[in-house]
Amino acid sequence: MAIGVRRDSNARKILDVLLAGTGIAVVSLLSPQCGAKLVRGLLKGYFRQRAFDRHRFLKDLKNLQRKELIDYRDLGQGRIKITLTRQGKKQVLQYQIDTIRLNTTGEWDRVWRLVLFDIPHSHKCGRDAFARKLVALGFYPIQKSVYLTPYPCEKEVDFVATVFDVQPYVLIMYVARFEGEEKLRHHFRLT
Repeated sequence: MAIGVRRDSNARKILDVLLAGTGIAVVSLLSPQCGAKLVRGLLKGYFRQRAFDRHRFLKDLKNLQRKELIDYRDLGQGRIKITLTRQGKKQVLQYQIDTIRLNTTGEWDRVWRLVLFDIPHSHKCGRDAFARKLVALGFYPIQKSVYLTPYPCEKEVDFVATVFDVQPYVLIMYVARFEGEEKLRHHFRLT
């Protein structure tokens, strides 16, 4: 089982950069300033007074590999290939789920988003965590497995459902009007 990584560490930044890309990066240790923007972002925290701290970078890679969050191989000629593992992806997603928010600014588009789910009992932990996260995001619970919000939420719901491994059981419906809508307009402070 993998152990966590401090949120503000360079090792965490490596995981974030790998997740933002394809999950794989090839790094040249001979000229780390060159290369794609993604690779430069990955190495940014390892420069001290314009010099690349190769030893510290490799030490962090070894620690991440020991924790089974990445895999890296020496390709020769001063190049290494870093791959984000499945466990590493889960670790980064877990950090991100703590900070996810709905965008509640801007004018309401007069569309309600209704999130419905029928998650089997075999996924009870994921189901309960998903429902708690919807409430934390500001969704209004209509029923046990029906939640409502007036704000765009498709990416956030998809992300949360993926993290809790319940995505196949989740549906989003778009509703223009419904009986009793005034109460919910008041709840969300909509005009």
